[in-house]
Amino acid sequence: MEYSLRLGECAVVRRGWLSQQRVFFVGESSTGIFSVVVEWSAAHNSAAYNLFFAKSQKDIALPKGRITVLRVDRNELHFRYERSA
Repeated sequence: MEYSLRLGECAVVRRGWLSQQRVFFVGESSTGIFSVVVEWSAAHNSAAYNLFFAKSQKDIALPKGRITVLRVDRNELHFRYERSA
């Protein structure tokens, strides 16, 4: 599934019974570097972490999935999320 996030927005990329995984677009932290926050929850447990990537990086591995960056700039991230088994 494809998603388009503007600065500060999030998308629920994986939803299950009492669980979900969300991706937030945090923006450009410095020239050529962008940041996303991954948040997951399962029942009463949750965690979030901030990831930094070069704009040239197109594949990002997540727990139980993968993001393929289609386009990124200062204010917008367009990506495809693919679930893994």
